[in-house]
Amino acid sequence: MALLKNIPVLIFLVLSPVLYGQQEDQSEALAEIIEKYGQAEVTFAYPGYSGLTGIGRLISISSVVDDRVFAVLSSKDVDTFLSLGIKYKLIIPDETKSVESALSVQEAMNWDLYPTYPQYDTIMHKLAGDYPELCMIDTIGYSLEGRLILALKISDNVGEDEDEPEVFYTSTMHGDELQGYVLMLRFAEHLLENYQGGGQEEKLVDSLEIWINPLANPDGTYNGGDTITNPTRFNSAGTDLNRDFPDPMDPSIVPDHENMEMIGFMRERNFVLSANFHGGYEVVNFPWDRWLGKIPADSVWFYNISRKYADTVHNHSVETYMDSYNDGVVRGAVWYVIYGGRQDFVTYALQGREVTIELDITKETPAARLPLLWNYNYRSFLGYLENAFYGIHGKVIDDDTGEPVRAKVFIGGHDKDSSQVYSDTLSGSFIRMLDPGTWDLSFTAEGYYPVTVSGITLESAQQRFITVRLSDSATQVPRLPEEVLKIYPIPAGDHIFIDPGTITGQTVNIAIFDHMGNKETELHNIASGSDDIFIPVSHLAPGYYIIRLTDMQGRQHHASFVKN
Repeated sequence: MALLKNIPVLIFLVLSPVLYGQQEDQSEALAEIIEKYGQAEVTFAYPGYSGLTGIGRLISISSVVDDRVFAVLSSKDVDTFLSLGIKYKLIIPDETKSVESALSVQEAMNWDLYPTYPQYDTIMHKLAGDYPELCMIDTIGYSLEGRLILALKISDNVGEDEDEPEVFYTSTMHGDELQGYVLMLRFAEHLLENYQGGGQEEKLVDSLEIWINPLANPDGTYNGGDTITNPTRFNSAGTDLNRDFPDPMDPSIVPDHENMEMIGFMRERNFVLSANFHGGYEVVNFPWDRWLGKIPADSVWFYNISRKYADTVHNHSVETYMDSYNDGVVRGAVWYVIYGGRQDFVTYALQGREVTIELDITKETPAARLPLLWNYNYRSFLGYLENAFYGIHGKVIDDDTGEPVRAKVFIGGHDKDSSQVYSDTLSGSFIRMLDPGTWDLSFTAEGYYPVTVSGITLESAQQRFITVRLSDSATQVPRLPEEVLKIYPIPAGDHIFIDPGTITGQTVNIAIFDHMGNKETELHNIASGSDDIFIPVSHLAPGYYIIRLTDMQGRQHHASFVKN
């Protein structure tokens, strides 16, 4: 992507004076390293926040550590970089460091060596073949050099498109940031192997549609062959894929081939929650990357889920791991500004919720360290996906026909910068993940009169479920949403409690349905006194359930819960 022509000349006037010093000519060595390795890494003094923001529009900044900036150059970046006159140091690649590759698929699946590309392809198909009821393989697209960009779908009814939250993990869009590649392969295997253990893995697989793309940039990782020898940050065209997504602040960015394939895949699936994995630092980075002055509407929620990821890591790692910035958590632009970043595109343009997780201070993690990183992080991999269970879940339907309606779900006084969500066209389902508090949700759709649902109280790690009916008649008053029940604990163990709220003192009937609509439990004439209603659920299999309570007037009240 050629950004130089779109950057005003004035940008060079605001850069720190450190950029103007004369420098011993290293351009020949720089060219030789790029010719040999496909890229070159340089470091230079931190030029101030505004100076770095300007430079970052022109070249690929990989990290900022203390007072040093680290950047990676492809062949198409070199002239632009040298024209800035920055006093830099060339980082000479360590010839003694090598990525240890497995000799067989069996050896690669011990997860302490890196697979070759054919081994990777075999492992992906093997996981799908070994667990055909839980796992299937899909092709996101092809790289510029024709390599497959693959994803695994993992779910309890994997061949069906269920009305469940879809979540997405993707790794190694920078081809030389290798650790997430192996860890995501191992995570897929871990979910499948532990599915019937009655634990967190079973709950996730039963209640979510989980997609895992271990390798987003195969051409960069397998630069020059089928074995990892000289991996590059860039794709084969020299593009940094994490600076190449559509950006409202820079309309000159036109996505390269791999990103066009990825965008089409993500648009089709409407992921409610995702994360992309990187290396070269150790931190959980949340939006925005592009705006320092704009705070996301859901900044507190983003911080809290990032905090939980890092804190869980800290409980199982050495003291110095993931301890940068705010003890392992940073809002992206506070670190440094980037344009064309993936997490901002997903959150802004697709109304998803994505963070970037940097797994290791070393990009090309030595293979022997991979099991250690796994032990540090796999509990957080599981816990992060659980965020899709919580918040306000529901359906938007036509009041007359009961058919699903695609509606905008907006929180006045809170939502901004494209933070609204939409109900699904086919199912009418929506998920609005939020922090604890009391929320008013407004629903609008073309051809319907708007409805606002007020006073939905949400507690930590709680799910509330509502059904919203929209009417297209000016003379018909739309029915209010069925009242939402408060259920705890979520996830449930052997029992749940229902807070009867406004129906205290009535006799009620209770039914519990599984995610396919099958009735699992029915209880009649249950008294709702001053105490919360106790319901045993130990007989239920782990998974996602909807509970329906019918009061003496025939009104229905709904909620959902997940059982461990």
